[in-house]
Amino acid sequence: MTFHSASGDQTNRSTPPEGVGVHLYERLLERMQTGLVLFQGDLFEKPEILHGNECFARITGHDFRKLAEAGFSLLAGKTTDMQVVSYLQKSLAENKPVRTELRLTRQSGTSFWAAVELFREEGGVGVLRLEDISARKTVEEQLGNDQERLSVTLKAIGEGVIIAGARGETDFMNREAERLTGHAFAKSRGKPFADIFRIIGEKNNEPRSCPIRKVFKTGQILGPFNDVLLVSADGSQRKVSYHASPIIDVRGRVAGGVIVFRDISTQSMLEREMHKIQKMESMALLSEGIAHDFNNILTGILGNLSLARSSCEPGGRITNILEAAEKAAARAKDLTHQLMTFSRGKASSKQQVSLKDLLRECTGFILSGSNCRCQAAIARDLWPGEVDEGQISQVINNLLINATQAMPEGGTITVKAENVELGAEPSVPLEPGYYVRLRVEDDGPGIQPENLSRVFDPYFTTKRDGNGLGLATSYSIIKSHGGHIMVDSEIGKGTRFTFYLPALPDAGGVGQQTEGKLYHGKGRILVMDDEPMIQQITGDMLTHLGYEVHFAKDGDEAVENYRTAAQEGNPFDLVMFDLTVPGGMGGHESLQRIAQEFPDVRGIVSSGYSSNPIMNDYRKFGFIGALSKPYTIQQLSWVLNDVLSQKEV
Repeated sequence: MTFHSASGDQTNRSTPPEGVGVHLYERLLERMQTGLVLFQGDLFEKPEILHGNECFARITGHDFRKLAEAGFSLLAGKTTDMQVVSYLQKSLAENKPVRTELRLTRQSGTSFWAAVELFREEGGVGVLRLEDISARKTVEEQLGNDQERLSVTLKAIGEGVIIAGARGETDFMNREAERLTGHAFAKSRGKPFADIFRIIGEKNNEPRSCPIRKVFKTGQILGPFNDVLLVSADGSQRKVSYHASPIIDVRGRVAGGVIVFRDISTQSMLEREMHKIQKMESMALLSEGIAHDFNNILTGILGNLSLARSSCEPGGRITNILEAAEKAAARAKDLTHQLMTFSRGKASSKQQVSLKDLLRECTGFILSGSNCRCQAAIARDLWPGEVDEGQISQVINNLLINATQAMPEGGTITVKAENVELGAEPSVPLEPGYYVRLRVEDDGPGIQPENLSRVFDPYFTTKRDGNGLGLATSYSIIKSHGGHIMVDSEIGKGTRFTFYLPALPDAGGVGQQTEGKLYHGKGRILVMDDEPMIQQITGDMLTHLGYEVHFAKDGDEAVENYRTAAQEGNPFDLVMFDLTVPGGMGGHESLQRIAQEFPDVRGIVSSGYSSNPIMNDYRKFGFIGALSKPYTIQQLSWVLNDVLSQKEV
């Protein structure tokens, strides 16, 4: 140990405790890991340095002689707040011990953080003790930066985050948590967590216990849970998904908990919509198969009836009976078309239509004579749409009829129509674009919650005389048009149906196909159909119309028969192809096979699957005509006259 005076004389001015040898005392002080300086006088104005250990010199790098000349300002340099220096000087003058942390300057000019202790012993000897805490400060600064980054991140993420302290008090909330709960963090800090994050069961609305309590009790991560509703400060509810995690301290104890949650109300609604769509698609496949088979049967019935009636004298008793039977069969045909529309949303007659005019016509027709009052709010500039006018009329009529039936004692039906432009709309499963949104609202008793999710299911009805196909068909029609329909209802307040249809910015015209009379003709026709009943009635009708008929049960036989007839120099003038042959070659492939050898082949396609793309755009697939099953002899004659007259031209 070396002692220094202000003049630089190396003299021992410190007296060791009684009974302790001077050398032992010096060795103990030198081994200290704390810098130590003993001084007299004013530390800040040329102090007399009595003692300074090697640790002090190593930490600061300063010579004690310069310290005696410059005082504490030698350490303060440019990095120490001079107000702090003044505070130290005042405290030392008043003999008040000071412990603080300062940024000081080494002899090399670099700064460092030091824990500083400054006091005077009895007799006026001052003690300056320094400890280099730069490493700890660096760690603290890094932790502070990490905490700041974490705070910024938590505030910015799209999920709600709430942190609770060890006593269950609210310690932190990010912006999303504030939005979802309706509580501001500034007013919620320190409040019980259970008062901020209030949840109830989705199905029974019963309060759920605070998840943080379970976390404190078990020390385990809980969740995720998706069956709860979060009750916000204003009483509104939203479905949320959440999980809770404990915060464990260094000793392994639970020091708090954190809840991370997000709003899944829209997601749940979309999942229900997708489930409904999948269910409808499954039912669609079944309905389509039934409708196809029934159409084949109806083709035989309706064809024979029309053939029989065309063979009778007009106005006779038998003719009248056949006409009545034909009308009954036509009603059955309408039912299969309704099933087919439900199954695939047939929309083969789309044209540009004024939805405003269509809506007004339907409203006036359905509500005339009704005891319900109509309030219409239809945009003057309502965009037109490319739709099947008959099918969209059917949808509007179904909704209006349902509304009137919901209010047998009378009420108000509100019809709204407006233009909307959808972006990435999370609540409506549609592509971005231009749409017309139409709404039909009533103020009736509403729909029971247990029935609300089933209103679009086929054959589901609460009406005594209903068949359960109206809304199911409406759903499929809207879907086939690239739109979407949905319903919401509140008991005692009414029901609202909303549907979207793709819109066109410019108006267009509407075409109307007219019917003709019964046409006779001549020529050789090959009929490919796997149903013997269809072969029989189609053959009889063609023969009655004057054609020579030959048959093939599938595509392979049709190809062979066509080839043989051509090789014998007696080719067919026309081939009627059934579109679908179970287990065999269908009409489209058969036509392609024949066309490879005979490019001038002329074919028309016939099917009970009237919504098939080939039926809707038959020319694109190589056919020159199409005939939907079931058909009458009149319809058959019109199609044949049309396609065969093209050949003559």
